[in-house]
Amino acid sequence: MHKHSADKFVLGALFLCALALLIGVPTRTTAQQIATPTPTPVSPTPPATQQINSPCGVVDAIDYPIDGISLEHDDFGLYRASFGGRHTGIDMAFDRYGDPVHAAARGRVTYADPKGWDTEKGVVIIEHFFPDNTIFYSLYGHMEQINGHAFPKVGACVALGDVIGAVGHPSRGAPHLHYEIRRMDGTGGGPGYYSLDPLDGGWLHPIDFTERWQLALKPMFRAMLAANNGPIVPPVFESDGNILFAEDNHLERRSPAGDTLLHLDIANLTGIMPLADGRILARTADDQITVIAGDRFSASWKADRALASPPLRIGAAIAFLSADQRVVSYTPDGALVWQTDRLGDHLENYAVSGEQLALSMGDSGGFRLLIVDASGKIVYQGSSPAPIILAAAPDGFYVMTATQIGHLDHALIWHPMLDVGQSIGRNAQLAVDLQGGVVLYPGHGRQLFAFSAQGILRWQAALVATPLQAPLLAIGAGCLVYALTGDGALLAYRASDGQLRGLTSLYAGGVHGHAAARWLRVLPGGQVQFSAGYMSIATIDGPTLAGINGCG
Repeated sequence: MHKHSADKFVLGALFLCALALLIGVPTRTTAQQIATPTPTPVSPTPPATQQINSPCGVVDAIDYPIDGISLEHDDFGLYRASFGGRHTGIDMAFDRYGDPVHAAARGRVTYADPKGWDTEKGVVIIEHFFPDNTIFYSLYGHMEQINGHAFPKVGACVALGDVIGAVGHPSRGAPHLHYEIRRMDGTGGGPGYYSLDPLDGGWLHPIDFTERWQLALKPMFRAMLAANNGPIVPPVFESDGNILFAEDNHLERRSPAGDTLLHLDIANLTGIMPLADGRILARTADDQITVIAGDRFSASWKADRALASPPLRIGAAIAFLSADQRVVSYTPDGALVWQTDRLGDHLENYAVSGEQLALSMGDSGGFRLLIVDASGKIVYQGSSPAPIILAAAPDGFYVMTATQIGHLDHALIWHPMLDVGQSIGRNAQLAVDLQGGVVLYPGHGRQLFAFSAQGILRWQAALVATPLQAPLLAIGAGCLVYALTGDGALLAYRASDGQLRGLTSLYAGGVHGHAAARWLRVLPGGQVQFSAGYMSIATIDGPTLAGINGCG
């Protein structure tokens, strides 16, 4: 784990090449240009104004209590009927009876009892002071004092890696170590299980916590913001700098400094959208729409059909994709504004840019590209026998099909970009630099390809492993290319030649993570923000990660 003007135009010369043909038929020749808001960065964590008294020092490194930790054993929050609750930690080191257990970081022992869990064996708790003046506790359960591995004394200072006991054999399971991170209670072992989500009870996911702090203690680190639970879509940055998180069962607003400004329970959230008047519109899995004003619910209504997307903003329109393959728009109070005709047999993918929604639809005749405007009018149609992959651009959409990449702008004018010489799959991802160069993941394999604006292959580079999910791509200020893999690794490549220059990571959440919540962007000045699909958003300095001095 250590981990793109005529009434008709053609997308390239694909038909003549016995490849895919995409013919566009715009129904208008102009489109209003929508200004793209300037991204609001997450501010760096402010320095502490008062130093906490830390008798055993401040954490400057953190690791796991045993080697060989496996994500297969990520059972945090798992409900077990036989224990009457949800697991407050993770279990590791199965069938490694007697192996030494190590302190995860420096700190002070606040609890140590070989009979702390009776027949479930012993418990040690260590208090840790962190550089941001926070205090957390690590707990090590099911331990025994064997093979010369004694428990430390209460009050003793321990260092990272110090042996604090051995993996024991609890009476209700195979030998293993129960490992927790918690905000509270440094003087009692606790139940090991909790009736509600342990994240709401003061426990933290030990792997997420460890990965977060391993990054935060590196020179490239600039800021970290964490949701209280796992988001299901990327964060929403509001104009005042606050951040909205749509979590499985909560809606949260956090300040840039991480303070919780709003926390509402909404079961089975599937997406949120800020409204122009400051309210928030949320959709749940059963197609219930809730509108929040301030810190309370102001409206709630049920959609008149099954929906198939989070709420989408097309200009000023509130829209959804519906399960009957239409785009439908409502007022914030639930009145139907407009709906399109049925657009195809099935939706392939979609992207929103300003006042336009692009959809790739499949049917028996192949694949179609449609652009719907904020009034519900279909303003563009095109077709291809090959799948069409879409990506939003500041001034329209990037369109990929067969071996071709092009740009369809907001005026519905097609700009061919390049032929990449190989088939582009449904999972393709791309990033475009200021000179029109393209970095492409073709949707298969583990290679990234970089092309000049003239379509010349400049380099190709390998990801560290064949991805289970397509990596997200971004390009820095001319000198760095970033790839965020599905397992949370952020890789930095030199843009000139594709040399891998740096790697860091966040926890992707395992069974708790949501691929749709993965998120990556490069800010002016070279800083990079990313989330691996779980709770944490990190801001790092890209040039520092890559070991270069600036990025001009």
